[in-house]
Amino acid sequence: MIEDCKTTQASRHAESWREAVALAATPLIELGYAKAEYIQGIIDNTLEYGPYYLIAPGIALPHARPEQGAIRNGVAFTTLSQPVSFGHDDCDRIWLLICVSATDAEQHIKTIQTIASLLDNSVLIAQIQQAKSDDELYRLLYLASVDN
Repeated sequence: MIEDCKTTQASRHAESWREAVALAATPLIELGYAKAEYIQGIIDNTLEYGPYYLIAPGIALPHARPEQGAIRNGVAFTTLSQPVSFGHDDCDRIWLLICVSATDAEQHIKTIQTIASLLDNSVLIAQIQQAKSDDELYRLLYLASVDN
């Protein structure tokens, strides 16, 4: 799932949910997984439907529809140094964003299943939250995905 250390960003700073989404999606755009308009797709969907991608307290899975700019399947993990509010009573404040680019529903479901198995590990989640560098975050995720 984590193919490139450039898709992990540890301890970043965002002032708002929009900034956090843009920050989380940037590696996918820079590495060719999504077009630049993918960020706006996530923001537009959030404004229309609310933060539908908040999956657990503190954790967001921002994504847009394939036609909103997905080029190929990819995942980027971003932790925030200070959590931000997305306006959701049950899940706010968000400190982990797992941005997904999926080109079809089948791949999207497989990716979500893999992410769910990682998030089921409370020790791993605590380690992710404590990761201070991109390399440390990458190493944690890589080792966890090898174990699965």
